[in-house]
Amino acid sequence: MTVIVMGLGRFGGGVGAASYLLARGASVTVTDLAEADSLQDSITTLRQVKSTGTLEFELGTHENVSFEDAALVVVSPAVPRPWENKYLKRARDAGVPVCTEIELFLERVDHRKLIAVTGSAGKSSTCAMIHHLLLESDRRCLLGGNLGGSLLGSSQEVLDDADAIVLELSSFMLHWIKTSASRFQPQVGVLTSLSQNHIDWHQTVEHYVAAKRFLLESVVAGNLVLPSAPDAVDSELKNHLEPVKEWMARSDKSWDEANDRVCLQNSIRLHIPGAHQKENASVALMAVACFTEVLPEARRQTARSLAPMIESFSGLPHRLKPLPGFETIMVVDDSKSTTPEATMKAVEAFGSASSIHLIAGGFDKRSDLGAVDRLGDRLAGLYAIGATSDQLLSGANARSCNTVEEAVRCASQEIREGEILLLSPGCASWDQFENYEQRGRAFETAARAHLMGR
Repeated sequence: MTVIVMGLGRFGGGVGAASYLLARGASVTVTDLAEADSLQDSITTLRQVKSTGTLEFELGTHENVSFEDAALVVVSPAVPRPWENKYLKRARDAGVPVCTEIELFLERVDHRKLIAVTGSAGKSSTCAMIHHLLLESDRRCLLGGNLGGSLLGSSQEVLDDADAIVLELSSFMLHWIKTSASRFQPQVGVLTSLSQNHIDWHQTVEHYVAAKRFLLESVVAGNLVLPSAPDAVDSELKNHLEPVKEWMARSDKSWDEANDRVCLQNSIRLHIPGAHQKENASVALMAVACFTEVLPEARRQTARSLAPMIESFSGLPHRLKPLPGFETIMVVDDSKSTTPEATMKAVEAFGSASSIHLIAGGFDKRSDLGAVDRLGDRLAGLYAIGATSDQLLSGANARSCNTVEEAVRCASQEIREGEILLLSPGCASWDQFENYEQRGRAFETAARAHLMGR
């Protein structure tokens, strides 16, 4: 079988799909618009796959790839506007099936094991918390999708033995699942938040919300967990959530009554900063309770009994993580913050904004950065970087710095004892970095170069 894998992807999906197909004897052509020198790690990984198949690369262009002659095309879900991509159109016009790595994975698993999580912000932390709680409860649990990487190459024995599989699903992934013939009915579905995001990819708010709504429509009845914060769903976007609008309207009247929700959050103790992390934790607790129990009262009891287990959750890299080694100031890496809402929550996590030096900006997803821009007058300093920097300069304490390194250097000249240097960009990293991890590492390198000993 001849297969084309289009896009190695930023979360391991392309590598996972190619590895899986090679191990099954397929002739795989991997094509990506990026040049080989920027993909060396992925190329090396694929060349080491033990297989009876064959592997070829066509990098820097798609022009020389015969999409119409393949038996299957597996495309990265991040490929922009796939409905109008000329290469994918050639494949479809020739009757070639086109899918994504996550769709191949969904064909291999029992959907009764799935806990599917999506949201504009908070989904990675919530997924990690759900995974942590299940492991602490002595259940065999796998973590995949955007957060844990591709699970496609897992053996069938591992998938069958798992008690639960937690998937972080992006709007891109959900769009592909929605428009395909893939079966999709997760046992539990979680929406962490909903605000305008990725409009550069979806083109309209309605298209973006429709992808998120698909998860809400697909989950087993009664097993939908909604945001704990009343403002986690943008009021303007609720109107796009038909036919699940009623679910949203009565979210505080479901099995987790408002008083129960408050009591549950008050019982949570975390070692990571931010009130929003308590919100994520309460959602995670309810998701696990939904997964393990049927009756509302049993779910309430289970959520309360699991709450002490969340205290040992240590957080994720690049998610509001204080960096060690700084004595008189705090340096915090929140590179995973890719929405304005995430940045606002990061600033709120530390109380007074007047002690915070914020580095924000990056790739332009056409999100409204007005709220972050307006922080400029309240912060000790706002250092704007990347393609969106000109949208963040109206405040008296804002300045244009272009790069993360330049922003850290500039902040190092202003920051005082007891203050906080916070990287929380509110934008994707793709204008200057391959991913948010690389951006976070660049921030730490610059901070250690300019601020150690402070």
